[in-house]
Amino acid sequence: LSVALFVSVLNLYVLEHVRGRHGALASWRRVLLVISHPDDESMFFGPTIQALRRAGARTHILCLSNGDADGLGAVREKELESARKLLGVDSSEVVNDSKLKDGFKEVWPEGTVAAYVEASVRRLDANVVLTFDERGVSGHPNHLAAYRGVRRWAADVRKTSASPSPEAWALVTVNLLRKFLTFGDVFASFALESHVLVAATSAMEVRRAMSLHRSQWVWYRKLFVVFSRYAYVNSLRRL
Repeated sequence: LSVALFVSVLNLYVLEHVRGRHGALASWRRVLLVISHPDDESMFFGPTIQALRRAGARTHILCLSNGDADGLGAVREKELESARKLLGVDSSEVVNDSKLKDGFKEVWPEGTVAAYVEASVRRLDANVVLTFDERGVSGHPNHLAAYRGVRRWAADVRKTSASPSPEAWALVTVNLLRKFLTFGDVFASFALESHVLVAATSAMEVRRAMSLHRSQWVWYRKLFVVFSRYAYVNSLRRL
């Protein structure tokens, strides 16, 4: 019991320490967050969004589909708008493209995703693009497609641009045990990993944002935002 208490206190101390640092995010001034569905921003990227808000960055969401797999696309677009306002995100754009349909069996062309990313980067003059990594946190094919599209965009920009290109970053996927340790692996992550670790200002606000996606607010997502580390901390790495 005493060991468990010590570990919990240690993790809480490191969590508070991380929350007070801006670190690598200090240069992130205009951030394009590329997600696959309305609710991804709240389920997975909440701590990063809050950290960017603390650092004074402007954050914009590019959502590559409206999540219409169950015919609720219009509803989910409105839910995203409510959630992004609560989280302090400056703006959001939802793509409605027949090539980028929501669904486990849908195949999203890398070039199509890359084109939407490029258009948003140009319009917003973004200096950082953030998305999922190659495992997509949950392994959803649309998350993986977002990663591949951003990777394609980044490679194309590096080949064609003479000036410094925006940085591309990814949200790190952790294993199943770590995923549901809430903030229980914060000390290990901080001490042993080279990733940038950012902490939520308020996990309660992240849960409130997720609850605004009322069409998706079912029991297992309620449990997810209570027990998932993605409501408390995010690990980020550069692509």
